[in-house]
Amino acid sequence: MALAWQTIDLVRVPSYPAGLWTLAQEFVPGSRLLRLRTVNQDKDGAPVATIWSPADGVFCGPDGDLTATDRKAILCGSAACGALVGKIGGSTGDLPDSPGGASGPYAGKKVFAVGTECIVSLPTAADGGPLFLTMNDSPEYFPRHAGDLFVLLQYYPL
Repeated sequence: MALAWQTIDLVRVPSYPAGLWTLAQEFVPGSRLLRLRTVNQDKDGAPVATIWSPADGVFCGPDGDLTATDRKAILCGSAACGALVGKIGGSTGDLPDSPGGASGPYAGKKVFAVGTECIVSLPTAADGGPLFLTMNDSPEYFPRHAGDLFVLLQYYPL
């Protein structure tokens, strides 16, 4: 049986946002499954690229560049450099928490690899928060980025 996903929005994610992260949704409630899927059309149905560039002459899709092994301190250590990554909680300018975490309302930010498609479980109401997306890389390399991806946001209530 297929799940009846409900569409939230279609979001443009620039590879070089004003901060480190693009605010995709001001608040995603918990008690649901959240599906993020890279698409090849914008809101008007016009074709859009499904690749972006983490550096001059280097192109990759939302699953990242597996040949870029020299990058240190990328935002999401469980994803390839150049991959589409997300987080719930925090702000457009913060880095993921270090082990041991920080205090505050979003101390337990949930940073995760999105890639071409992912489903994130938000099992309780407390798991909700603002949703941010970006290209996975070290912050000092962000000025080299080029391109955008379009991401369809959907949910399924638990």
